[in-house]
Amino acid sequence: MDLSQTIASLIELLWIDFVLAGENAVVLALATRALPQEQKRLGVNLGTILFILLRIALVYALMAVSDLPGFGFVGAAFLLWAALLATMRGESDKSPQITPNRRLGPAMAAALAYDSQGALLNMIGVQGAAQGDKPLVMFGLGLSIPLLALGSAQFITILRKPPLLWASAGLLGWIAGRMAAADTLVLSSAMPPDLMRDFTPPVGALIAILLAYIYSRGRKINRVADE
Repeated sequence: MDLSQTIASLIELLWIDFVLAGENAVVLALATRALPQEQKRLGVNLGTILFILLRIALVYALMAVSDLPGFGFVGAAFLLWAALLATMRGESDKSPQITPNRRLGPAMAAALAYDSQGALLNMIGVQGAAQGDKPLVMFGLGLSIPLLALGSAQFITILRKPPLLWASAGLLGWIAGRMAAADTLVLSSAMPPDLMRDFTPPVGALIAILLAYIYSRGRKINRVADE
């Protein structure tokens, strides 16, 4: 990977982590709100450690299977789903729905279950943006950890609102297309790899933006109908 590609990947990693960063401060506050007062701080600290360990485990698991046939297509599908979820979250003012529990174990399990989807999508995005470069993957992982506490910060939520939301969806789609083009099934097929590398990223970006637009348009229509 040359210098220009490395710089582009670093920018993508920053953007991906900002858009897909979890909101552990909110999630843990909701999950631990019914705990006895003396256990709340323990719950928040333990939950943060569990969120970090989950992301580390996911990164190493994804790197271990990244060369398997079909991984690129599966990763691409997840990133298109992430683009739609980012749109849904960006246009919703609702807080995470987490059932509180008065016991520490179930409260941590609920927080981890809620965070698992976002953590998986975040780490797939990191893997795709890094294009398999291990130091860049580690950089993306390291960046995602402090952003857990800043998931609701103003400078991050700006990226989750229109019009930057459309650019975020497009970037996720672009990386999805690139992951699909780099799949071993494509590289070992008769399809020209250079053509696939040029063709699939813009197609992925277009699909992601269309999904975001369709959802946004449908939500506006439903809102008008309700009024």
